[in-house]
Amino acid sequence: METMKGRAMEAGMRYFRKFRTKSFASVLLLLGVCGLSSCQPESSVKVPQTWQQRLPGLLVESGLEAGDPWAMAHLHLAFPENESLESQRVQLKELLIDSQSVIPIHGHDGERGEQHPHLLLRTAVVLSGPEISASLIERVRSDLQKTKSPESWKEVNDLAWLLDAVARSSLNRESEAKGIPLAELISRVFAELEAADRSITAIVEQDPAGEVRRPSGLAGPTEAGIWAYTCSGAHLLGALVECDLAGLLTPAEEVRLMGLLQQFELRLVWEINYRKAELKRAIAGGVSPRRAVREYGLALTKLLGHGLEIMTRATLLEARSGSSEAVESFSAVADFLVEEIQDLFSSRDVLQSGEVFDPGAVLRSQAVSIESPVWERSFGDLCHLFRGLRLHKSPGSY
Repeated sequence: METMKGRAMEAGMRYFRKFRTKSFASVLLLLGVCGLSSCQPESSVKVPQTWQQRLPGLLVESGLEAGDPWAMAHLHLAFPENESLESQRVQLKELLIDSQSVIPIHGHDGERGEQHPHLLLRTAVVLSGPEISASLIERVRSDLQKTKSPESWKEVNDLAWLLDAVARSSLNRESEAKGIPLAELISRVFAELEAADRSITAIVEQDPAGEVRRPSGLAGPTEAGIWAYTCSGAHLLGALVECDLAGLLTPAEEVRLMGLLQQFELRLVWEINYRKAELKRAIAGGVSPRRAVREYGLALTKLLGHGLEIMTRATLLEARSGSSEAVESFSAVADFLVEEIQDLFSSRDVLQSGEVFDPGAVLRSQAVSIESPVWERSFGDLCHLFRGLRLHKSPGSY
């Protein structure tokens, strides 16, 4: 336990470079030092657990050991009522109110796309529920005023988190971004997503079985369409859903959002088929079944978790759009995604490969460091998946 504590402390010193003196104690709490010291000892009686019971504990332990803001934000969003994270939730909101706090981007150079400032901002706003403090809303407004359209597609995650926070903070369309009103920023997001969607429409419509190779996400949106954004394309779409729920979209934009969501439905089903076909191709091509199943499981976890978050929140749109038929479809897709999740995690044999997908093995592995992209994919996407499952039970919560 002391070793884990020390690693968390070292991670905190590494990631948080500059804070006012009064904020530093908050940082240590946020990074999980208090959470680590209050961990409960394991029971001496080992009772078999389901994956729903087992994985949350592994995620919390692994995220606290990592100790960086990215990991903590994902834990808070996945498990907003976890008692071991309560002190960190309080300190997070206090930290974001402090205008002098400086939070470096994830991965140092930002190449991974997950940027801390607005991810933490969005997390603090979400955890506040419907009663967001005036000081936190002012931080959202201040950050919006500093924000312009991304110059690189790798920057879109930070914009998605900010738009989500803005929507939940009840700012209006006339609120100022950097040089443009919020309404114009939203319009540009629509244009980017629609342009990216067009480049994959033919694949989704002509190849329902998933036999055509999925474009590489590293190719950029011009070639790979929305897939270039990997998870951040989903984050942007989810942010537009929040904007609609907050009444920030015009009637014409609401229609466009319905079109994007319906296209997203098709893409979800297509990529699930594609990933299953890809697994079979990999094994037939000589790839180790164990490795092939791990890659399949990680890719499907990302897809199912992000898809479930968006579809469950989209079921709340009927009151604004009046599109009951579309919303019923979103609900049906969400139920389908939950079934796919159960199949992925409960199966004793993934698609007759002879292997079982066990993401907990990655979190427990001594051979995988917390800086590893494999750990990051397993941890981050599992957090999204558990948030999606929680929202599926109660779409209006947080």
